[in-house]
Amino acid sequence: AVGVGSAGSLVVARVAPAVAVAQTSASLQMGWIANVENAGEFVADDKGYYTAEGVELELIPGGPGVSVEPLVVSGNALVGLSQPDNVARAREQGAELKVVATTFQRNPAAVMSLATNPVPTPQDLVGKRLGIQQAGVPIYNAFFTGLGIDPASITYVPVQFDPAPLVAGEVDAFVSFQTNQPIQLALQGIETTTFLLADFGFNLFTDAFVVADESLADPERRATIVKIVRATMRGWRDAIDDPEAAARLVVEKYGQSLNLDLEAQTLTLQEQIPLIETEETEAAGLGTMSEERIQENIATLEQSGIAATAEELFDTSILAEVYAEATPVAG
Repeated sequence: AVGVGSAGSLVVARVAPAVAVAQTSASLQMGWIANVENAGEFVADDKGYYTAEGVELELIPGGPGVSVEPLVVSGNALVGLSQPDNVARAREQGAELKVVATTFQRNPAAVMSLATNPVPTPQDLVGKRLGIQQAGVPIYNAFFTGLGIDPASITYVPVQFDPAPLVAGEVDAFVSFQTNQPIQLALQGIETTTFLLADFGFNLFTDAFVVADESLADPERRATIVKIVRATMRGWRDAIDDPEAAARLVVEKYGQSLNLDLEAQTLTLQEQIPLIETEETEAAGLGTMSEERIQENIATLEQSGIAATAEELFDTSILAEVYAEATPVAG
């Protein structure tokens, strides 16, 4: 037995350097339930990318009742996923937070119409009925005003998230997400036309990585944030390269309790890819925040009545560290 023990420990000693990374515990608070919106995080977890970086990361799903910013401010989560308008509002209330990377370069907010009665541009909405959720009204008012369209020239019809009123002809267009309602209808055999608000200059990063200013100032926590972002972007690289496998992983493992539909989740992930992988990420790596896109975000916030500067809201130094040693995780 002694012989086996010593031989065993010799084997362990030989392989140990490759796997025995000192583990730091941290948590990442997601903005939404466990579905393919966070496929990159789930793939990174499943493939051990966080562990390989020395981080024992807890992925905490969000949902309609979860507000990410307070959880990051309180230290309950080292990193949260949110978007700049929420962060800017939290900062106005004294929360010292920064956006350090982003998953979605382009926001999935979209206006959907039936292919049989298309509304291809915002200008085409004038004189039409737009199904809109209550929470979307200020955003769309700002969007139309920024384009020189009087919101009063469009008839707002209150709706929930179910696109049935569009199908029934009660509205001509429907406020949606590119990655949600058009897919629901496609699975029912109903073709739609959409335009993204981002195609008309109104853009907010989403599933952006939010951290506390004090974490950025703390060398140990800062190093952990770099590792989390780097591992997550490796996960997204894999999810983009094989969306079917990533969707299956989410449906069968991470979102198992939600009874997600594999076909819908696969289509959703495929629709997300052009919003996550863009010319900017091809050049600088997934997660990047280019100067041009940051300025677009600031302009969109201004249109929405939120005053913020790029320096207050964004910090690109984490991304610089993520990609300093590595080839960017591009396509």
